[in-house]
Amino acid sequence: MDAYQVIIHAPQELNHSSNIQTGLFELEQAGKVSTAMKLFYKRRMGRLIVDSQGHINKTKQANPKVSLYTLIDKINNKKIRFACDLYDHAEQFSESALQSCDYYFKRHFVSHYIDALPKQFRNKIYPFGLAFGVKSEDAQYKYHFFLGLFLGNLSLKPDRLVLRRLKNTYRNQLRHWEFIKMTRSIKQFENHTSQLSDSIMFQTRCFPEKNSDVKAIHEQRYRLITLLKNTFPNNFKGGFIPSDVVERKYRNALSNVPSEPHAYLEAMKQAGIVIYTRGLANSPAWKLPEYLSQGKVIIAEPLTAELPEPLVHGEHLLYFNTDDELIHHIKTVLKDKALFHKLSANARRYFEDYVHPAKNIKRILDFMIINA
Repeated sequence: MDAYQVIIHAPQELNHSSNIQTGLFELEQAGKVSTAMKLFYKRRMGRLIVDSQGHINKTKQANPKVSLYTLIDKINNKKIRFACDLYDHAEQFSESALQSCDYYFKRHFVSHYIDALPKQFRNKIYPFGLAFGVKSEDAQYKYHFFLGLFLGNLSLKPDRLVLRRLKNTYRNQLRHWEFIKMTRSIKQFENHTSQLSDSIMFQTRCFPEKNSDVKAIHEQRYRLITLLKNTFPNNFKGGFIPSDVVERKYRNALSNVPSEPHAYLEAMKQAGIVIYTRGLANSPAWKLPEYLSQGKVIIAEPLTAELPEPLVHGEHLLYFNTDDELIHHIKTVLKDKALFHKLSANARRYFEDYVHPAKNIKRILDFMIINA
């Protein structure tokens, strides 16, 4: 463990980056690496946004879902700075992270956008792989993280509103902190029992309808919920998680499955077949790695994100492009128990080999150590 240390730079957005921290703390518990925390309050501003024609636009926006780290290789006396970009948007990048880091690992990795960047940036960018919110029982620096969140989001501009901003910042970050504390443990995902159930689960949610893409996602999800309920009335479980949007537009598609994260995970473990559709901005949703962790038979809309190791149709899951394909695949695996068992076993194995935070972060650290 003395050979390698990873310094976690805070403040960070903790909901998404919890996956990275979990990997690091699990590796530390296993004696593979040590960790340290360094508070860093300067706002990391500046985005590069690649449009559909490959043109690059620059903005002054912050990048809260890009977290920064330093790997110290004591054997070779090297410091390697790296960033993990877990933002939904494939076309957006942190300019400051690309300038300051040696490596940049992006969750929604799409070559088309990366190839449009200047060579000195695109040569630093590699796929992060699948991520989901999770915590380690061996987590450290809890109050350092909260302090980083609070101070990093605080504006102390000396005007008459400074006390109000102080109060509002504290309240907002406390809500964020309380939400993070409810994150499920990696041990809940490690615990797995193969299910032979014929039940079909698709529970999903609606977002604030800020643009046409979000509305299109809602309409697709509503259509599929209705299709599955009508086609498999005795097998289907799920629907929309209650929300204002659902109450207003999709009340007849409310879920019959718990939505509280811990209860949902336990319900999902009892399902046999699960349905996956794209996340916001076509990003790989958390639902997919959660399904893989439990060895589910996954019927999935194709991914746009490029993964370090591909999820192969017919090996790990079945992809569908149309409603008819979705129904056909479900009927196929319900009849073909050999295929059912194969997809289930390979899904779990993929999680263990490539998605478990400790395995994925170790892959990233080993890659940098070998190539630095």
